[in-house]
Amino acid sequence: MVVHPPPVSAAAAVSAAVRDIEVLIGKESEGATAVLPTEEGWMVEVEVVDDRHIPPSADMLALYEVVLDLDGEMLSYRRTRRFRRGSAIRVADEGLPIDDEDEDAPQ
Repeated sequence: MVVHPPPVSAAAAVSAAVRDIEVLIGKESEGATAVLPTEEGWMVEVEVVDDRHIPPSADMLALYEVVLDLDGEMLSYRRTRRFRRGSAIRVADEGLPIDDEDEDAPQ
């Protein structure tokens, strides 16, 4: 099946996803890290400050996957990853984050 671009623009989808996730979880976002068209509308990945620390380099961030319909209305969201600000996120070939128990282990 061919995926056609939804009526809502990518920019409008990102704005809606960022606004909606901030309202629903009550935390400040850092912005969108990805936006992809789907058959239902859009999938937007939003980076959120999950837990503030002093200094800010110790903040815990989270990635949320927000699914929007063709009109830009939120259908669902879920937290997909949590990590310390500035830490590298390694990504598998399939595009899914890898959670290592020992990040210092040779690759």
